Amino acid sequence: MEQLFNKNGITVKNNLKAIQEELLRGTGFVMGGKVSAFMQRESLHEKNIMISVDRGQLAPTETKFVAGRIKEALELFQRELNNHKEK
Repeated sequence: MEQLFNKNGITVKNNLKAIQEELLRGTGFVMGGKVSAFMQRESLHEKNIMISVDRGQLAPTETKFVAGRIKEALELFQRELNNHKEK
């Protein structure tokens, strides 16, 4: 199982509930392998979840989700973690 960390270097459990808790109520940042997820504030009331994937190209690929689509964002995060773990 892939080891995940928050932006302070503290381990985050690799399950959807723990990742969601860290993003919404913790540091707002989770990374593991070549994949990271973080909260980005667009305005005072609007937050986005960014999923960044390093595929070995010039710049990482970033996908933006509005906070209401957190389930989709976390599914992408987990899928990318599993893809990079297999390689």
